[in-house]
Amino acid sequence: MNKLLSYGELLIDMLPHDNRNSAYSPIPGGAPANVAVGYAKLGGSATFCGGMGDDNFAKLLTNSLIEYNVGTDYLFTIKDAQTAMVIVSLDEQAERSFNFYRHKTADLLINEQHLEKIEWKDFSVLHFCSNTLTDSHAANATVTALEHACQHDLLISFDVNLRYSLWKTPDQIENVVARCYGLCDIIKLSRDELQFLANKKGVTPHCYLEELLTLGVKLIFVTDGPNPAKAISRTFSIEQNAPEITALDTTSAGDAFIAGVLFYFHHFNSNTPVNEQIINEQIVAQAMAFGLRCGSKACLKKGAFPALPYLEDVLTNKLN
Repeated sequence: MNKLLSYGELLIDMLPHDNRNSAYSPIPGGAPANVAVGYAKLGGSATFCGGMGDDNFAKLLTNSLIEYNVGTDYLFTIKDAQTAMVIVSLDEQAERSFNFYRHKTADLLINEQHLEKIEWKDFSVLHFCSNTLTDSHAANATVTALEHACQHDLLISFDVNLRYSLWKTPDQIENVVARCYGLCDIIKLSRDELQFLANKKGVTPHCYLEELLTLGVKLIFVTDGPNPAKAISRTFSIEQNAPEITALDTTSAGDAFIAGVLFYFHHFNSNTPVNEQIINEQIVAQAMAFGLRCGSKACLKKGAFPALPYLEDVLTNKLN
């Protein structure tokens, strides 16, 4: 079985038409939703779990997931709640900044009753990010989801993906995020996130990674934009360069990377159990190369869902 359940926020990205941010268009997004779409566009089976508002964006969000063959059985409409929205601004290098409009929005209101409706046995991997950890109610629901996944032997993937402005108490970020580490098999961090969390913990980045491995994390990816990415386990450390490109929009690059990695583990070495693949240096190197190519491809178009690549786009030699 190779079916992905991606848990977390589905929201509206207000994306600029140009680097002057002179006008915006509403585009479905949210990191976990991006990963579900990225996995499905590559050819995998993906379902999204999260809350959407009882508002005018609901049909747009639902139809967008369906368009890309993402299951919506666990996309819950939260009565009288609004869909979260983020204003994405781009600088001249196509790098992003975010302004979130997210107060008691639907993505924060998933509860244990929603989670009990999930047929966990239908899935092989659960993916989530940290944006459902910024509120205590949502954080408790997230941890409950992880516990369900553990009980059903799902692979658990965590892209930390910090959006610092969402946290009311930045000094508590590391403590809250750390609640999840011991339940995870794969963790993805950016270099800046790693440095931030290590500083909050009062240790070096190297020691922080060692602590994650001690807690039982099997595989850690550390990405750094266009700079080399790393994959670290208890027995190996790999460094790889991303393909050289001229980025148009980096909005979904990290989501495309982790979607590609998870897809590779579940579709390219079917004779080897995934829990063995993630500790196999050669397979991890291949999966990382595939993920980096997915991330690079996603930078060549604007938006989130539309920019995520199809499998044939990734396998072609030409980056354009």
